[in-house]
Amino acid sequence: MTTTIDSSTGKTPWVFYGILFGILGTLSILAWGPIGVSGTYPRFIGELLTLVAPDYAAANPYLQKMGDLFAKTETYLVIGLLAGGFLGARLNREKAPACEMIHPSEKSPARRYRDAFIGGFLIVFGARIAGGCTSGHIISGITQLSVSGFIFAAGVFATGIFTAKVLKGRHVAAGA
Repeated sequence: MTTTIDSSTGKTPWVFYGILFGILGTLSILAWGPIGVSGTYPRFIGELLTLVAPDYAAANPYLQKMGDLFAKTETYLVIGLLAGGFLGARLNREKAPACEMIHPSEKSPARRYRDAFIGGFLIVFGARIAGGCTSGHIISGITQLSVSGFIFAAGVFATGIFTAKVLKGRHVAAGA
């Protein structure tokens, strides 16, 4: 399959990747079922608890409902995402992980990593409360033409646009 490259930028148009993503998402759902990644985290915690406190893990209904870590295809998706991100950075000759400074108060890498960790934890926590993450609700949901997937996607993008405008305004006001 050949791609068309925009001669003015030297990059492949985003439309090509959107179509490719849609085709691969559909094939993935047909082969393995709907995807998502947020369920991997409680399964990982369940595996750790099985090692540390096996009686508690065995008696916890939520962990039992989530199932075994390596019995679900989502675990391999998460491993692939981590490996792909690492390999992509190395192949792109990144010397260190990219850590963009967003807020003027974040003046050190340690603060940025701390905030990224806290933000990631809150996202996973919210995803578990919502019964799934953006991968499950948006990617799998829209691919299956789920009304809830479209509503969730509209909410995510509307909130993201609003948040970006607020943060950009704060960033500009701070003189950065």
